[in-house]
Amino acid sequence: MSSKNTMTRDAMLFLPAKVIEGLLVIACTSLYTHLFYESTVGTFNFINFNVQIAYLILAGWMANAATRYVGEEFGKDQGRGLFSTVSTVYLIICVAVAVFCCGAAVILHDPLYLGFMTMFFSYTVFQILNSALIQLGRMRASITLSLTSAVLKLLIAYGLVFGMRNPTSPFPAICANTVADGVAGIGAVIALGLPSIARLRWFSRELFGKFLRFGVPLMGVSISVTLLNQIDKYLVVGFFNMDAYGIYSSNNSIASGLFTMISVGIMRGVYPAVLRAWREGGQNAAKPLLDQGVRLYLLIAVPAVAGLTAVALPMSRVLFAKGYDAGAPVIAYTALAMLFMGLTEYANKAYELEQATVHVLQNSAVAAVIKVVSSVILLRAFGFTGGAMGSIVAFASYFIITRVRVRRRFLFHVPAKNLTRIIVSAALCGAAAFGCTLLPVGNLLRLVCAVPAGAIVYAVCIVASGEGRAEMQAVLRKLKR
Repeated sequence: MSSKNTMTRDAMLFLPAKVIEGLLVIACTSLYTHLFYESTVGTFNFINFNVQIAYLILAGWMANAATRYVGEEFGKDQGRGLFSTVSTVYLIICVAVAVFCCGAAVILHDPLYLGFMTMFFSYTVFQILNSALIQLGRMRASITLSLTSAVLKLLIAYGLVFGMRNPTSPFPAICANTVADGVAGIGAVIALGLPSIARLRWFSRELFGKFLRFGVPLMGVSISVTLLNQIDKYLVVGFFNMDAYGIYSSNNSIASGLFTMISVGIMRGVYPAVLRAWREGGQNAAKPLLDQGVRLYLLIAVPAVAGLTAVALPMSRVLFAKGYDAGAPVIAYTALAMLFMGLTEYANKAYELEQATVHVLQNSAVAAVIKVVSSVILLRAFGFTGGAMGSIVAFASYFIITRVRVRRRFLFHVPAKNLTRIIVSAALCGAAAFGCTLLPVGNLLRLVCAVPAGAIVYAVCIVASGEGRAEMQAVLRKLKR
């Protein structure tokens, strides 16, 4: 089987599981809006994304470096040196976070810092080890643990809230996320066999040096990308209040959650193959696989933008409690912004493969400045939905800047005819879905009609055009088994 076919197979295997995980995350967000007050939802969402920010800044550099080198190191000593080094650094980071959070909780008399701390511990360990599982080709373990985490977040929060008298507290949701990611993290530890190979005495200074050389520039990247991704949320809180943020972040999570799963689902099938090809044959071997990966991404992501835009209003009304539909436009704006963000991640692979991550820092820093300026202007002009508009401006700028600069090395290429087929098919998909939202029925029935209508129209168009025929045949062969 060719590298392209193997890569496509892996991506198509991983993608459905990640989409299911994304739907579970959406279900969890929906449940929270019905169980908690808007301000409580806003508080939890604010803590949750601050955990993600802390992960990117404090541990993301190490996770990216470990992912980059795990394949090479695993072949030497079954990952003994790598995982011992990763475990040591993780524990040091956790101690630092614990000291800060416990001190802040005591001084400020705010127990939410302790909730942040426990969520950070469990989220970080699972993210790092799950990336290693994927890079080592252990897809089933990764998929199983990811889905387990998503299901537990839903079930535990539901059980705790209905067993407590104070649903205004965000701690049931904090507990659910901590336990869910913790269970998944323990599962990853067992799947990788860390109890038998991770020891403090096997800490590798040489490998740690590699981590620093590769990862330290990524700390700056993480800060810039964090501003790029999240500054709109801080600004919404600053310009308005936690109630508005609850509405904004809940609607934002629909598109951002689904697109994150699409991007991760495809990238985790594509990047290991691209990395192997790069090690074996350099740019000439890796670039065709990267081109194919981008085409697969567009094949899924473009109709997702069209579909989410078409059904944003009825979807918000069906999923969330009354009043949250005021943020429905955020779903559409965020979807388009995330499309550009995904494309930029593929463009950045040239820098990552050549270990020239300082250029990613420069590009993301410029885009972050654009995000701050555009978000402030648009928030003042259009209210809290302007934060998502600022994301479109910033992510599109980030892609354009990266595209222009990375061409000196190499950039993915999708032929114009392929791109045209995808865009036209997606437009027809969106039109069919939007038509169903105009039916004289309730919002739930509109949504029930719109989703399959859009999907069927897109499938027919993309297969008839010849663009998605190979992928459709691969799916059908999988279903027949």
